[in-house]
Amino acid sequence: MKIIKKPLPNTEYNKLEYEKYGMKTKTHIVLHHTVSATESSVFNWWSQDGVKVAVAYVIDKDGTVYEYFDPKYWSYHLGGKISKIHNINSIGIELVNEGCLTKLENDFYWFNNKNKYVGEVYEFNWRNNNYWAKYSNKQFDSLVQLLKLLTIKFNIPAKVCTHLNYDINLLKKFCGIISHCNVRADKTDISPALNLNLLQQKLGE
Repeated sequence: MKIIKKPLPNTEYNKLEYEKYGMKTKTHIVLHHTVSATESSVFNWWSQDGVKVAVAYVIDKDGTVYEYFDPKYWSYHLGGKISKIHNINSIGIELVNEGCLTKLENDFYWFNNKNKYVGEVYEFNWRNNNYWAKYSNKQFDSLVQLLKLLTIKFNIPAKVCTHLNYDINLLKKFCGIISHCNVRADKTDISPALNLNLLQQKLGE
């Protein structure tokens, strides 16, 4: 796994360690995807929006891991009405991925049908969508390695929530690895295209 440090401006995340809030460690790692085709588009957007919404890590399609800020710091990556404390005690990881797709004749499109999708498609009916951009094998392998590193470093259980159901109580009653869609009913990341059962299996090896 190759990790490249690519720091966001200090204005784009909160440079206060979790210990400053009386926490002994982080409790969650939250999986997201970018709804983009490239890592650079995400970095460029977050570098200038000024709202402190970002994640510590982005995994590109070729498996390269980019560290945007030290995971001991935090940002508002969960969104919605989720309490500040849960943003502080969690680490966000984004996979570069176009997300849900729309089929128009023989082609697929993403981001409100504005962009033509080029890549493999995963078909599964979930949250009013039938088609999803696949995550790459190299992304998956890097994700496994990164999760192993972070769970050890922050003493987070290497336990994956293997369903995609909405359950806000996971933030209080579960410690481990969850998906953004688990705590936001309006989100579709991580999508069904990621094999969470296999992820759990690989983390146990």
